[in-house]
Amino acid sequence: MSGSAPLLAVVLLAFLVGAAIPVLYQLYRTLRRARALLDTAGPRFERTLDQVGRAADHLNGLGSTLEAQAQLLKPLSEAASKLSHSIGRTGGWLATGMTIAGAIGPSVVAGVRAFFSGADDRPPTDGPPVHRSDKGNGPGDQYSRLTQSGDIP
Repeated sequence: MSGSAPLLAVVLLAFLVGAAIPVLYQLYRTLRRARALLDTAGPRFERTLDQVGRAADHLNGLGSTLEAQAQLLKPLSEAASKLSHSIGRTGGWLATGMTIAGAIGPSVVAGVRAFFSGADDRPPTDGPPVHRSDKGNGPGDQYSRLTQSGDIP
């Protein structure tokens, strides 16, 4: 038995080496292709990273410029905010004033019109004005006068 054990070990080792050689060769070829790919892609990747870095620096510069301009516009925006707040508060008073003006306005216009128009706008009347005592069924009431004059049939 002692002679067959070393022989069995040598056969088993030869089998393992025979099975491992194609696997190791395939691994070698894969690693060689990966290295060639990294050697060609590496410089392009570095150029891309440099361009991204420059773009980030440019954007950072633009951001700082915009921030500086925003600081210059801050007083203007605060003034506009205060003005809009004042206008908002005044809006309630303005609405109340417009309601009052809408209620009083027509009567003021009618009063001014009546003041400046005089008696010319009044319709003409037939005869003297009729008093309360003239109303009724007597010979001196207005209906009797109109029927006697022939204006009413």
